[in-house]
Amino acid sequence: MASTSRDWLFDRGSLTHRLKVLSDDEFKVILLREEAGPILPEECRLLGLQSGVMGWIREVYLAGFGRPWIYARSVINHRGAERSDSALLQLGNVPLGSLLFGDTPYQRSEIEVCRYRDASNASSRPAYPLWARRSVFSRGPTGVLVHEMFLPALWEELS
Repeated sequence: MASTSRDWLFDRGSLTHRLKVLSDDEFKVILLREEAGPILPEECRLLGLQSGVMGWIREVYLAGFGRPWIYARSVINHRGAERSDSALLQLGNVPLGSLLFGDTPYQRSEIEVCRYRDASNASSRPAYPLWARRSVFSRGPTGVLVHEMFLPALWEELS
């Protein structure tokens, strides 16, 4: 793993902030999905929930200069958020990081990182490894599992 990759993957600060700086504020959240839905068994385990429960699922691209740099999926313990953090359920195009690292920050678990198998690269561009990370943010009864996949366009921008 290159030092640049390591620096981005294991940084415990706000990814939103770093992306805004990198893009000279030409940063955008592109909402793909934001709705109630079943939480996957592995996600339930990480959130300390019983399998098969419903949660709030949000999927977005975090883009700089109009290019998706990060695919992010957040899974929220719906009932906990309904009681104490309802703003998490109505983010739209607002970055999740603005709440997680806001005035009353959430506690972050250890960051888990994985590398997906390289896909074949049919273009003339250099192939970049597909890295992802996940961690759980918690505050009171609310748990937020955040998966972030670092897309090749980000590494291209950083190179």
